[in-house]
Amino acid sequence: MPTMWHPSMGEYHIAVRIPVTTPTRYLSYHAALNLRLPGENTGDWHGDVPFVTLKDSPRTLTFAGPGGFTDTTPSLGSKGVRDMAHILEGIYIPPGCGPVWVANHYRAIADFVLLDTRGCWSARNPRHVTVRCINQWLSTPERIEHLVEEYLKPLREQLPAEELELHDAWLPTVVFD
Repeated sequence: MPTMWHPSMGEYHIAVRIPVTTPTRYLSYHAALNLRLPGENTGDWHGDVPFVTLKDSPRTLTFAGPGGFTDTTPSLGSKGVRDMAHILEGIYIPPGCGPVWVANHYRAIADFVLLDTRGCWSARNPRHVTVRCINQWLSTPERIEHLVEEYLKPLREQLPAEELELHDAWLPTVVFD
């Protein structure tokens, strides 16, 4: 997908390259946590950081799904994946270049959780997704419960025994604090 330059990026930066996406091959992780629809108040708060890169050393955003860093589609399908081209157009991509399929904040967290589980990080200290981070990203008991019930519990379906044990030991710690 073509990139853009916007005056707010300065002369040394451009928008990152966005790979071609589908409802099952989509943007996730920190990029997804930094995109929100009007009225949403979940997610991360780094604004442009995931979407801007150095002009002399451009990078491409990483996708999730088959062939990506993680693939939660066996258990979640395309749940929580939405077209966000209208949010990105005019700043990061030229108008009419969409769709750009992006995980909602719950799905991005689930992708991070699978990344951590597949990396065999300990249940006490997963690399990316600490309960403290989840609480900052979602910020209410209802949102945490929705994450656990609708996204994290279904991940169990696709985990082999060793990873399932790690996931099940960590899952009860995901509470609003």
